[in-house]
Amino acid sequence: MPNRIKHAVVGLFLLGSFSLAFAAPPEVTRFTLSNDIRVVSLYVEGSTDVIILSYLPLGLVADGKAKTQWSHLIEHLTLRTTGPIDYPASSAETMADNMRLESIGNTDNWTQGLERHAKWLSGLPFSGESLAEELPKALSEIDATEMRLATHKWASAAWNQVFRHGETDISMRGDVQSAKLRELQEYRDLHLVQADRVLLCVIGGIDSETLQPVMEEQLGSINLTAKTLPPATATPEAVKDRTATWDINVTHYMETYAIPHSEDEDYPALYIANALLSLGLMQDAQLKELTGFVLCSVDLVTPEQTYLQVSASLKPDTDIEVVKQRIRLLINRLKQPENNGQVAMAAPSLSMQFSSPLDVEMIKQQIPAGTSATMALGNIGLWWGMLEYQYGETLPQLASAFANVSAADVADVVSRYLTEEARMTLLLTPRDAF
Repeated sequence: MPNRIKHAVVGLFLLGSFSLAFAAPPEVTRFTLSNDIRVVSLYVEGSTDVIILSYLPLGLVADGKAKTQWSHLIEHLTLRTTGPIDYPASSAETMADNMRLESIGNTDNWTQGLERHAKWLSGLPFSGESLAEELPKALSEIDATEMRLATHKWASAAWNQVFRHGETDISMRGDVQSAKLRELQEYRDLHLVQADRVLLCVIGGIDSETLQPVMEEQLGSINLTAKTLPPATATPEAVKDRTATWDINVTHYMETYAIPHSEDEDYPALYIANALLSLGLMQDAQLKELTGFVLCSVDLVTPEQTYLQVSASLKPDTDIEVVKQRIRLLINRLKQPENNGQVAMAAPSLSMQFSSPLDVEMIKQQIPAGTSATMALGNIGLWWGMLEYQYGETLPQLASAFANVSAADVADVVSRYLTEEARMTLLLTPRDAF
């Protein structure tokens, strides 16, 4: 979706500096509605903005077999259930492991934004007109990322089809083009709004005492289904090194490593290893010459397993073996504690970032040119809402654990989890014609 709040803006602060200071972050209040929808309120005194974000469990690495990016098309259709999409007041994004619906308003009209969220989550019927209009828009997002070699989200969706469903020819465009309206609506009804897997984050100038009764009235009667996400139909580990074709005109390479879920004692060190590896990949001069972008994250979370992923879009005629060697070199460096000096800064910084939302005034001072104060506020809410959604009640424990991670801890988990034996690879190449 265009004009959405940009996750990448927050990422600039999180990955670009380990020395952020915190002065006056938003006031955090958590509560649960009568139907078990969770809410986190981030009150910013004096703000006239009110930004509401809904986090839902349907994402690109949980889609069913031969239903590549159905979740993405459902994102478009869900927003259209309240009429033509009013940019930038309404927007959305489908990520690897979740979908996010957004409304941007102010202290005068925030209840209208909340009403839109209530309707989006209540399962209003899709229309043929919406499908006809939104399908080309969803496909155009692929076109835009092809040109920029920014195909990482689609690679995650393809990874899901290859490793969880055993597919070898991925129809990023074809699967949604052939989807029927009734099938999409049934898929939405089964998988989008589930018990214990819905979170709303509200950031801005409305305090929690005002917010809670209105949210209960608007959202408390929504029925949450107990249905699970589409199950895997293949075993990921059956063949660790895969190749597949797809209907995207970019060659893309992925490495994935199964890691423990966030409750495990090794997760904090793995998260910091991921942060250090991300910096190394982005700063590597040779990779810059060979790739469009190289990303590393622990956000590839399927219903069965959490993975650390390295994802690279390749420039034409790139030697894939050189890319693999550079990635392996950067991973192996982290196996030596003496190479992990940045942990001393990263660990306490991440501990603070997971303990409290970012300070509003600090972010305003560091935002890139052209980013409005409203977008900066929205990114604070996006980041914190994502943490609340992904980690829930374990967030305080995780924040505390980060502070105790050492360079030796990072070397230890990299040596045990990011091994050649554990590595699963995927090379996606364009079809000859599509």
